[in-house]
Amino acid sequence: MTRHDDAFVRYLRSKESVDDRALHRPTLADLGDRLEDHAESNPGEPLRVVSVGAGTGAMCRRLLSWGVFDAHDDIKYVMVDRRKGMADQAAKAFAKWSHAAGWSAEPTRDGFRIERHGRRVSLTYVTSDLFDAMSALPKALDLVIAHAVFDLLPLRRAVDSLVSRLVDGGYLYAPITFDGRTAFRPSHEADDEVLAAYHETMRDGDSAGTDAGADLLSVLPQFGANVVSAGGSDWVVHPEHDGHERVFLDRILGFVEESVGGAEAVDDETLERWLATRHQQLERGTLSYIAHNVDVLARLG
Repeated sequence: MTRHDDAFVRYLRSKESVDDRALHRPTLADLGDRLEDHAESNPGEPLRVVSVGAGTGAMCRRLLSWGVFDAHDDIKYVMVDRRKGMADQAAKAFAKWSHAAGWSAEPTRDGFRIERHGRRVSLTYVTSDLFDAMSALPKALDLVIAHAVFDLLPLRRAVDSLVSRLVDGGYLYAPITFDGRTAFRPSHEADDEVLAAYHETMRDGDSAGTDAGADLLSVLPQFGANVVSAGGSDWVVHPEHDGHERVFLDRILGFVEESVGGAEAVDDETLERWLATRHQQLERGTLSYIAHNVDVLARLG
């Protein structure tokens, strides 16, 4: 992987604990209850899951660790991500996690399999564009997970693609969907200018952008998927920062620099002054950050 990709992997690892705190627990609990009902209604059938924008597979490990999949003894789990090299990172992460969690692990032709106490999880990693990957799958999925991706995609097309692969009664779970607010504290005189430009870069092309979370609530029913649970899942990071949070905040500042600097919506001097102040605050351990997200669970049919 390139240095840029290495930095992104460090960011993914650093935000796992931030996501852990942010996830809307009532929506997650509802997902677990509904998957338990699914297991009772389909005895002996595997749970078929696809996760898009899967990264290193943190969401799969989280759902297994937190008991969301406990009602299922056989899980077929496909992870999709467009970044080359991410499959290797996921394999390393699962090897380390499975050993610590008491799962046995062995490689398979297109991924690996983990087992514990009679439960089996077959993991397949697909390096592909979301739309290409979904078009190649049959309409046979029980659950699609879209973790922190909808703001980066054309919303209606993405929803259509994901929902179209669900069986009737299947679920789409969209945690950490960005919804329009970013804030840093202490405040800075250039906050409004810099953050308005940052949000505007999210609207480039046909991406859903800053309103993805709210828009998802109205777009899903248009494709036959009724929202059954939803709630806020804000990222909140404040002093004192641990090591992971410092990496996370540094990368968030990097995203602002890359997007706003590339768009040239803010003059260089203003952006450089804003960034210098924020990095100084991060170094001193005084920087706070909030981003507003929404978790959504919808059922097809």
